[in-house]
Amino acid sequence: MKYKHLFFDLDHTIWDFDKNQILTLKKLFKDYQLEKYFRTFDNFFSRYKPINNRLWKDYQYGRISQKTLKTGRFYQTFLSVGLDDISMAEKFADDFVVFNSYQTNVIPHALDLLNYLKQKDYHLYIITNGFRETQISKLEKSGLSPFFEKTFISEDIGVHKPSPLFFEYSLKGANASKNESLVIGDSLENDIKGARDFGVDHVFFNPEKKPHNENVFKEISSLKELMEWL
Repeated sequence: MKYKHLFFDLDHTIWDFDKNQILTLKKLFKDYQLEKYFRTFDNFFSRYKPINNRLWKDYQYGRISQKTLKTGRFYQTFLSVGLDDISMAEKFADDFVVFNSYQTNVIPHALDLLNYLKQKDYHLYIITNGFRETQISKLEKSGLSPFFEKTFISEDIGVHKPSPLFFEYSLKGANASKNESLVIGDSLENDIKGARDFGVDHVFFNPEKKPHNENVFKEISSLKELMEWL
């Protein structure tokens, strides 16, 4: 295999964002006694999820600030049931960032894959659009840090995936050429389209086997498949 440098997305690809997020939000839902305002946790989460997804997209395209995303996703969720309390939303947002970054669940087969790749002498890196304060903590708490030589974070770089500038910065920072590099991620827009437009081979991690019309270099539904291919 020609690849020497592997660039992994973090959330939903290596670190189990969905499971960890639910654990954190359930704790905070109870701590903040949100059952006074929402019928159930599921009712809260069904309101929060589309708001969060929309604001993340706005943030990635530079339409809103990090602070607006961080607090706004909870403030807008609270407003959806008539709870107008910005100070509560700000504290909730701070607690979410802290407690979520303490969670340690990783995607199935992630540790087996990373151990295998290290033994094969691949150079491994993280590329992420997340907040620096949370992404570094996630890597450390979950035991993922030792596997990766460098972590490239959009907040530090000043641009987000899928911008070609993000990938250019990351490859330069790793001293990696395009033809020796491979990007692995779960987002068709941020990871796959970004890598493809920059001219780098890529692996689309699609565990739910969601149908799509994108032209991808390689697609997998389990990280275990990479051990059989690399």
